[in-house]
Amino acid sequence: MSDNKVFGLFSEFFNQKYGKSLVVKGKPGSGKTTFALEFTGMVYKENPVHYLSSRFSDDPLKEVFGFIDEVSYRSNKDSIEFKEDFSKVTTDSLKKLELMIEEKRVNSSSSGLIFNIQEVIPEINAIYSFVEENAGTNPIIILDSIEALAQKYGIDEGILFSVLQNDLVEHSGVGLVVILENTGNAQLEYYADGVMSLDYKIMNDYLVRTMRIEKFRGLPIGSNPTFLYSLKDGRFNVFPQPEFEYPKKILKKQEIKQIKQYEVPLGNKEFTPLTGGKADEVPLGTVVILHRKNISEIMDNAVNLFKNNLIKQTISEGRGVIDVTSSSYETSRMLVSVVESDLLKHYITAERTKRSNPYVINLEGKSMFADFPNEVIDFFMSSSVRPNIYIFSTDFLSFTYGPNFIGELINIINEIRITGIVVIVADNEYYEKLSHYSGLTIHFSEVSGSILVSSGTNKLFVMNIEKDKEGWPIIKLTEIN
Repeated sequence: MSDNKVFGLFSEFFNQKYGKSLVVKGKPGSGKTTFALEFTGMVYKENPVHYLSSRFSDDPLKEVFGFIDEVSYRSNKDSIEFKEDFSKVTTDSLKKLELMIEEKRVNSSSSGLIFNIQEVIPEINAIYSFVEENAGTNPIIILDSIEALAQKYGIDEGILFSVLQNDLVEHSGVGLVVILENTGNAQLEYYADGVMSLDYKIMNDYLVRTMRIEKFRGLPIGSNPTFLYSLKDGRFNVFPQPEFEYPKKILKKQEIKQIKQYEVPLGNKEFTPLTGGKADEVPLGTVVILHRKNISEIMDNAVNLFKNNLIKQTISEGRGVIDVTSSSYETSRMLVSVVESDLLKHYITAERTKRSNPYVINLEGKSMFADFPNEVIDFFMSSSVRPNIYIFSTDFLSFTYGPNFIGELINIINEIRITGIVVIVADNEYYEKLSHYSGLTIHFSEVSGSILVSSGTNKLFVMNIEKDKEGWPIIKLTEIN
C-alpha cells in the first residue's frame, strides 16, 4: 500500500493557491503510469481528475485501479459536453495555436505532417471543457504521455506543454501532470513547477527502484528527497525514509513470559521471515551477523535500533546482555532514560577505562582473552538468567585490539555460545572473515536514505519505523521484491 505521507506531498503540491505542473520522467518500466494512477486514486474524490491515456485500452488497469472509468477520457468522451465558448478558462494560447494550425504555420518536426484542426480539437477541447466545468475545484489533468498526444497530431510536445502551462496552469489554477516516455526533456523540465524522476537498477542481485523529487516549486523538499518504491501487485508502493526517535519517558515493565532455554528471541518480530523459521528467534548458540554493507549515520541508526530492541526485550526478561560495540555508550544513555533502574543491572558494557563501575567491564586492550576470561563474564552475568546475549562490533574490536582480533574472538565465541547467542555487527572488511561462522546473517544496505534488509533468502525488504503504544520505535519490514 502506498505511503500516505509521501503521496500527501504531491496532494499538497497541487492544492497550493496557484496551479502547478509536474513532469514525471523515467525509462520504460519504471512505473510512471502506475504512479499517476496511484496518485489519482488518492485525490480524485476531492479533486476532479481528467486522465488522458495513449494506451490502446484501459481494461488491463481496471483490476487494480477500479476507479479508472470515472476519470478516463476514453470512458467519458461520449458524455463530455464540448464547449466553444469559455468564460472561466483562459484560452489565449489555445487560440494562438489554432491560428497557427489554420494558417499551416506549424509542422511536425518528426513526421512532416501538417496539423488538422478538426482532428486536434476533440482531445484538447475536452481538456478545456473539463476545466471550464470544474473551475474553482482544483481540477487535475493527467497526460499519459505528452509525446504520444503530440505525435498523434504532429505537434511538438514543447508547444503543447507551453499552451497548457500558460492557459490552464498559470491562468486557470489547474494541476497538470505530464508523463514523459523518455528519461527527460530539458525544455519541459525548465518550465514545469515540479519534476519527479523514476529509476531502477540491479543491486546485489535485487531490483531496486528509486523515486526522486528534483523540483517542487512552493514546497520544501529537504536535503534528500529520494524514496524507494516498488510495483508489487501492480501498485505504486512508496516507502518513507525511516525516522529514529526514542521516547523520553520510563516504559512500563513488561510481563515476563516463560523463558525458553534453547530458543532466543531477537526482539524484532518483523524479522521472522529472515530467520527461516516461524518466529523471531534462533537456537541457543547461534552466531548472528549484522552485516553493514555501507557506512552512514542512517545505517548506524538502523543497526542500533535492531540492537536496542534486542537489548530492551532481553533485559526486560531478566536476561543478561554484554555489549562490546562502538555504540554501547549511546545505548546505555538511552536506556537510562526509558528503562526502570532495576533492569539496568542486566545490561553490561565494555570500555577501555580505569573507572570503577559495577556495570562496565574495564578493558586493557592488549588481549581479548585477558579482558574476557570466563570468570569475568560469569561475574557480570551472575544476577541475570540465561540465555544471555553477547554483542560485538568489528569496528570497536579493531580499534581496541588492532586488526588481528578474529582468532581470539572466535575462541571466545566458542566458549560463551553455550550460555546464549552471539551477535556481531560486521563491516565489509571483516564480514568475509566471519561469515562462515554465522548461523544467521542479516544484511543492511543504505540506498538514498532508506535501509534495505535481506538474509539468505531471495527476498528483499525495506525498513520502516512505527511506534508502539508507548512511543518506542519498532521495525517494520515490507517486501519489495
